[in-house]
Amino acid sequence: MKLEDTLIVVADLGELKVYKPVKHEAIVNGGHDLKISWSLELLTDLDYIATHKKISDIVSDKAGNFKGVNVEDNKVEDEIEKRTLKDVAADIESVVEHEKPKKLFLAFPKEMHPSLMEELSAETKAIITKNLQADLVKEDKNKLLAHFTA
Repeated sequence: MKLEDTLIVVADLGELKVYKPVKHEAIVNGGHDLKISWSLELLTDLDYIATHKKISDIVSDKAGNFKGVNVEDNKVEDEIEKRTLKDVAADIESVVEHEKPKKLFLAFPKEMHPSLMEELSAETKAIITKNLQADLVKEDKNKLLAHFTA
């Protein structure tokens, strides 16, 4: 598989990682065969702190006392998710604009995947060649490529 000019983006609402595949060539079998392997170089690792906080850390009543979660708190949670999703999409767009890959492999959790796709530009969507609905942010980078090449 040709991975030149490819970026791999794995993200969720808490973190975004961007990898660039690096090609390694070695002569094996007494100089008769060329072995090609790939490793991943981490280009970007961003954390989205707001989604890690509890609502009670963000919102309190007038006296500064924290209340239990209510309907308004759920609206705040939804708004934080929407804003973070927009931030993730904007960061993906920024990386694509800066790196100018010809192919993009993307992994994002199933629950929010359609919403992320709505936020991405047509230009970015056009270069997505592997699009996984999976949370691979915590996956070992040495195993990550196998998810996209399987």
